[in-house]
Amino acid sequence: MKMTYWIAENIEGDKTDAIIARTKHDCEQKVLAYASSSEYRQPVKKSFLYEDAFDLFEIATAKDGGRGMG
Repeated sequence: MKMTYWIAENIEGDKTDAIIARTKHDCEQKVLAYASSSEYRQPVKKSFLYEDAFDLFEIATAKDGGRGMG
């Protein structure tokens, strides 16, 4: 299976401060709702492949997983 998402990285913050969403529009709206657009980079489309729910869980919880992967 394939997981696709959009991420706007915080310019001065940590990777965990990134804003993620299912669509580019939603990502842009979250940036405007939660912070100043000057604090975040433009949203970038990311995707990765996984086999099943456990594989997805393992990817998300592994070192450098979650918002820092890709």
